[in-house]
Amino acid sequence: MIYLVVKLIHIFSVFIYGGFLITDNLFLSKIKNSISEDEHKKVREYFMQYVRKVVPKALIVAVVSGIYLITVNFGVIGENGLSNFQIVLSLKAFLGGWLGLRGVSQVFFGIQPLVFKSHIFPFLLVVIIIFLSQLMFSV
Repeated sequence: MIYLVVKLIHIFSVFIYGGFLITDNLFLSKIKNSISEDEHKKVREYFMQYVRKVVPKALIVAVVSGIYLITVNFGVIGENGLSNFQIVLSLKAFLGGWLGLRGVSQVFFGIQPLVFKSHIFPFLLVVIIIFLSQLMFSV
């Protein structure tokens, strides 16, 4: 029962983080073409006021719940080494951990990323993680 609750919390928090990235990359960036630069800055700042309250916390919940889920699902390393499932799960966990570390360091410690300053790269990583999530059960 605990596993199911943690998995649902994980999925919900990932939806919040991923939803923010989708909205920012696919919608807010396109609004720029329809309104003036000043209006776009205002719209983006209004949006970010609410995002800053929810998304960082959702990202932390996603990482912490993901750590629990990987400890439950990873299993024992066999004599032949890591299974294909374990390799894909490890890659997925690494990418998720990198997003979490980047987000926590940026939001809570004010450390700006040296590269990939836009939200396009995290968005692409979330898409890759989603594909890996679907792939890992069929390899």
